[in-house]
Amino acid sequence: MINNLQALRALAAIGVSVFHVGLLPATSLPFTIGAAGVDLFFVLSGFIIAYSSSQDARQFLARRLIRILPAYWIATIIASLFVFQAMSPAETFDWLVQSLFYLPGPGGRPVLIFVAWTLVYELAFYLLYWLALRAGARRAPVVAIAMLLVLGLVPVPGQPGPWPLLLEFVLGVCIYLAIDNLSRPVSKGVGLWVAGAGLLALPLLAQLTGYDPDDYQSVERVLVWGLPATCIVLGAILAEREGFAIRNRAILLLGAASYAIYLLHPVAVGQLLQLPPQSPPTSWLACFAATAAIVGVSVLFHLFIEVRMLRWMRQMISRAE
Repeated sequence: MINNLQALRALAAIGVSVFHVGLLPATSLPFTIGAAGVDLFFVLSGFIIAYSSSQDARQFLARRLIRILPAYWIATIIASLFVFQAMSPAETFDWLVQSLFYLPGPGGRPVLIFVAWTLVYELAFYLLYWLALRAGARRAPVVAIAMLLVLGLVPVPGQPGPWPLLLEFVLGVCIYLAIDNLSRPVSKGVGLWVAGAGLLALPLLAQLTGYDPDDYQSVERVLVWGLPATCIVLGAILAEREGFAIRNRAILLLGAASYAIYLLHPVAVGQLLQLPPQSPPTSWLACFAATAAIVGVSVLFHLFIEVRMLRWMRQMISRAE
C-alpha cells in the first residue's frame, strides 16, 4: 500500500503548488482543482495514522510531532530571511515568533507559511488519535472517529468550531477499517476503477454544485472534494493489493519529498509575486518553470535536511524508550 500512497502524496503536493503558483500575476493559470490536494492529504493522513499505529503505537505522538514541526520551523525561518530584507529586524522577529507557534498577528497578519492552517488540522488529529490510543490500538479508530465527528459537526456555545474538515480524517480512518476487515480479495481492476471514479468526480462535483473553493472550511468541501479523495485513496490501496503498484523511483521520491514541496512552495510564491503579468504561452511556461524549480529545491531539502534530521530524531526517541 505504501507505493501508491507515496504517488498520491506527490500528486497532492504538486497539485497544491500549481494551484498557488497559478494565482501569480506572471502565470495566471487557473488550476482550482489543485487545491483539492489538501483534502487528499487529509484523507491519506487518516488512513496512514490508523494503519501505522495498529502496527506500532509506541511513542506515537513524539514520532508524529517530529515529522511535522521541525521541517515547518525550518521552512518558516527560511521565509523570514526573505522578509528580513524588507522589514526591520524587530518586526521580522515578531513575525517569525508568531509564525513558529501559529499565534494571531496584529491586524490579522497571517503566518509566513500560509498553508500552515492545514498543519493545525493535522496536529489536532494527531492529538485526538493519541488520546484515542489510550483505549487501545484496536479500539482507537472507532474512538477517534467519535471524537472527530463531534468536533467536526457539533457547535459548542461560546467556543470556536465546529471544524468540518476533520471529517476528512474520519474518511481516511474508515478506509483503514474497511481494508482491515476485508476478508475476500477484490477482483482485479476494481481499485483502478474506484480511483479513476474519484479523479473524475473531483472536478465534476465542483462544477455540478458550483462549489466556491474560497469556502475552504465547510461541510460542502468535504462532500465535493473529500468524498472523491476517499475514492482515490481507497482505489489506490485496493489496486496495490491487487498487484498494481507504482514503482517509478522518481515518482516515489516526489512522494517522499511531498511535505517539503508543500512547505517550501509558499516561500517561492511570496518571492515571485512581483513578477510582471504575462500572457499565454509565456505564462504557462512561467508556471511550469516555477513549479519545476520548487520541486527541485524541495527534493534537495528532503534528501539533505529532512531525511537526516528525521533519522537523528528517531534515533533519539528510540534511545529514550
